[in-house]
Amino acid sequence: MPAVQTGTELYASTLSWDPTRPPATILCCVDGRWFHHMQEFVQTRLGAGRRTDFLAVPGGVEPLTLFDLIPKDFNFFRRRIQALVKAHGTTRLIAIAHQDCAWYKELKLGPFTLDLRQRQLKDLRRAASKLKDMFPDVAVETYYARLSGEQPPRVVFETV
Repeated sequence: MPAVQTGTELYASTLSWDPTRPPATILCCVDGRWFHHMQEFVQTRLGAGRRTDFLAVPGGVEPLTLFDLIPKDFNFFRRRIQALVKAHGTTRLIAIAHQDCAWYKELKLGPFTLDLRQRQLKDLRRAASKLKDMFPDVAVETYYARLSGEQPPRVVFETV
């Protein structure tokens, strides 16, 4: 039986392959406007190196806060983090939330208006507590990214 042709090579990366697992995993939102700023922050300021694992979902760590409300969402996210930590030997979990998160803007709690920043900070703290319980030997860090008041705006990071 002849081999099945899978397609033509489209692109060959210019970067050399490095099979070493990165020690840090970033837990964040999928919003591409913020991604390269988060990557630069983690590499440059936090010293996590050029390579880190990223686990990104809309709303970032919000599923980790749902263990008592929506266990299915919590367990989906938990299982992936557990597998990643185990398989990659992760020693550092870095959770980052960001200003103007569409996921949080869509959260509705009846007629009440949410202070999105305060809700995100609360969720970061709650998720960090849960992560520390799940992984007592892994360092857990939390940060909030926001736009500066400068023109043009710059992305600044605060410790939570």
